Amino acid sequence: MKQRPDWHSDEDDKGVVKIVMSGSASDCSEWQPHIRSKQRREALTKRFKDPEDQMKMVIVRDMWLTGFDCPSLHTMYVDKPMRGHGLMQAITRVNRVFKDKQGGLVVDYLGLADQLKRALADYTEAGGRGKAAINQKEAVMVMLEKFEVVISMFHGFDYASLLNAEPAKCIAGIAAAMERISFNWKTVRRGI
Repeated sequence: MKQRPDWHSDEDDKGVVKIVMSGSASDCSEWQPHIRSKQRREALTKRFKDPEDQMKMVIVRDMWLTGFDCPSLHTMYVDKPMRGHGLMQAITRVNRVFKDKQGGLVVDYLGLADQLKRALADYTEAGGRGKAAINQKEAVMVMLEKFEVVISMFHGFDYASLLNAEPAKCIAGIAAAMERISFNWKTVRRGI
């Protein structure tokens, strides 16, 4: 919260970012503010499901990955190994129909594509060989269009040097990339 102090609030009914996790009284003191009672977790759920609420990002560990329905949810960042049914349920969190939202985005920091292919093969009636629900050619065209937008947002940013960098430099690079995107998004939204 050092970079965005205005996003933080100790109060559950305020703030842009929250952490939702399970835990116990024996967990370390730094975690205690994020270990809430059932009633407080339900209040956060209600806030997050309200597209008009200022809360826009939730960092979760296990909770809300399965059985959580928030149709307006658009993006999920995954940095936890998952497989099978749990992976399928987690990624469907962002694929709910909502107003003019055409689909969700899963940002995969671990490389879960092989696990996803296995899960799709295991959990589809056609054993992974059925006809796709969407036109693949159309999906590739949309993906390439979005890729061009992302490339333009990173214009002048040296992301290639991060691809094989040591972990500390990668993490710092991810933070710098997120800051770059955040700045570009704010610029676009303000019409600058």
